[in-house]
Amino acid sequence: MGKKSAKRSSKRATSKRSTSKTKKTAKKQAPVKKTEPVKCVIGFNAAAERWDVSDKTIQNWIKKGLPVSGTQRKRVFDVSECDAWVASYRDEKADRESQKLNEELKKEKLLQEKLKRKDLERKDLIADEKLISREEYELFAAECVIEARDQMLTLPKEMRRHLCKKCQSKVKEMQTMIEQTLLRLSVIEEGPKK
Repeated sequence: MGKKSAKRSSKRATSKRSTSKTKKTAKKQAPVKKTEPVKCVIGFNAAAERWDVSDKTIQNWIKKGLPVSGTQRKRVFDVSECDAWVASYRDEKADRESQKLNEELKKEKLLQEKLKRKDLERKDLIADEKLISREEYELFAAECVIEARDQMLTLPKEMRRHLCKKCQSKVKEMQTMIEQTLLRLSVIEEGPKK
C-alpha cells in the first residue's frame, strides 16, 4: 500500500533557533519635528480648536473685544494677544459666576430671614390675641359651612308654599341632590357629618 502522509498541526511551528539578544531590528522612525510656537491662527475653526470652544463662541468673543485682524472670511488671530484676552475673559467670567452665586445666596438668606420674622410676628400677634390661630380659623370656617348647609336644607320648606308646581319640583330635586351629596360626604372619614 501507499505511504501515510505526516499530519500537520494547525499551529505555527516555532523556530528552534533562539534569537540573539545582541542583534536588534532597526525600525524606521519618523524624523522628530521641532514644533515652533504658533504666532497666528487663521480662521474660526482653528481658533475654536485652539481655545477649545465653538465657532459661535469665537464670533461672540469678537463682538466682546477679542483682538482680530483680516477680512470676515479669513480672520487672523494673533496668539499672544488673544491668549491674554481669553485668559482675562475667562477669569472675569468665573468672577461674574461666583458673584452671581453669592448674590443668589444672599437673596435666599434674606428670604429665609423674612419668613422667620413673619412667623415670629404672627406668633406674637396670636399670643397677644390680635390674631387667631390657623386651627381656630379652620374650625370657624367649618362652622360657617355647616350653618350655610343647614340654611340650604331649610330653604325648600320655607319657600314651598310661595312657589309654583314647576319650581317646587326643582326645589325637591335640589333637596335630594343635597342629601345625596351629604350622604357621600359622610361616608368619607374626614367629610362633614350631619
